Amino acid sequence: MTPNNQPVSPIVTIDKFSDLSGLTIDTIRALISRGRLPTVKVGRRRMINVALIEKEALNQK
Repeated sequence: MTPNNQPVSPIVTIDKFSDLSGLTIDTIRALISRGRLPTVKVGRRRMINVALIEKEALNQK
C-alpha cells in the first residue's frame, strides 16, 4: 500500500516508482542497467516489477 492507502500495481512505470521510492529517475535507470531492479517489458515500456521486489524483501532472512 502507498502512504495514501492505495494499492500499488504489481508493475509500475519508472515515473511511478520514482514517486513511490523517492529515488530520481536517473538513479532508477542506473539500477535497471546494472540489473539491480527487476523489470518487465510491456509493449515499448520498461516497467518495474514491484511484486518481485516485495516477494524478495519478504523472503530475506
